[in-house]
Amino acid sequence: MDKSAYIMEASKCVRCGICKSFCPTYDVLRREGGSPRGRLSLVESRFGGEGGFKEAYVRHMKECTLCGACYSNCPNGVNVPELVLAARAEIVEKEGMTFPASFVLKNFLASEKLMPLALRFASKLQGLFFKGAGEECGLLSRFNLPVVGDGRLLPELSERFFLDRKHVKALSTEARREGKGGAAKVAFYAGCGINYFLPDIGEATIRLLKEGGADIIVPQGQVCCGMPAFSAGDRETAKSLAIKNIEAFEETGADFIVTSCATCGHGLKNVFRVLLSTEGPEIRSRVERFVSKVRDITELLTHELPYKGGVKEGNRNLVVTYHDPCHLRRYQGVSEQPRRLLAACGAGFKGLKHPCRCCGLGGGLSLENY
Repeated sequence: MDKSAYIMEASKCVRCGICKSFCPTYDVLRREGGSPRGRLSLVESRFGGEGGFKEAYVRHMKECTLCGACYSNCPNGVNVPELVLAARAEIVEKEGMTFPASFVLKNFLASEKLMPLALRFASKLQGLFFKGAGEECGLLSRFNLPVVGDGRLLPELSERFFLDRKHVKALSTEARREGKGGAAKVAFYAGCGINYFLPDIGEATIRLLKEGGADIIVPQGQVCCGMPAFSAGDRETAKSLAIKNIEAFEETGADFIVTSCATCGHGLKNVFRVLLSTEGPEIRSRVERFVSKVRDITELLTHELPYKGGVKEGNRNLVVTYHDPCHLRRYQGVSEQPRRLLAACGAGFKGLKHPCRCCGLGGGLSLENY
């Protein structure tokens, strides 16, 4: 890790404090250490060789959502999220991780068999330990359990995971037949959220790709994009997951790789480049080929595979709004495409006052400070 480069980046800050007006965690915590400016000062001091503030330092680094609001609004363009990620990686490198975090990231998340098996088992038992949250979307613990107690909402595991479904398996590289002549070959990356919790999004994605005439491929060899590990500072695990995914999608020979998850899209497009930037030219070339094919579903449906569904009669009386995910708008520059698709469906659109305000899930914050 080249600490001098990070110190130089931090030195661009003139301590004007504009970032504090846009930081979601500072808005709640109202602590200088919980602001981008405060975190930056701590990183600069730590990387400069100062010590004596380990516990507070780690806490402040973990409180960042990595939403990027500070960076996109900084007059000097100080990349605070990059500095926070570097700080987390340095903490893992020097101090290691807690046993639960290490076990989940290195033995659970990185396993192609253990995680699906464990979550299938958990989906059968979740009704014993959790109950529906009424009008809220998610589950609440029936007992005061560690980590998941205190009114924490948890997503409900699907009874049947997306990649386990028979018709999805039929679209894998092993099972698929020769592609249709002239059709775009589109490989779908589901990611953990869609696979385990929100398979309906995956089904909708497949349906729209079919309507667009695409030859669809869903590789069964795909694994987690590695963003949880990368955000936690475990770059080695994230790197191994990146390589596994690149290999799985290279086999498809796809023209495009599409995802319907903003965080996965950021990982596939941007983070893979960061993780594998120090590898040899052959690996870097493969990464660039992979990245050049990645599209968010809204990008693909407004550019290469234009949506032709037209206005649906039932949509005319609907009024909808849209929340921009931080990883989609700020990190991928995708904001108009989703709105164009909503307009194409015929529903009335009413924008939010703060459409890209962080949801609070990013960067692992909800695990550390619910």
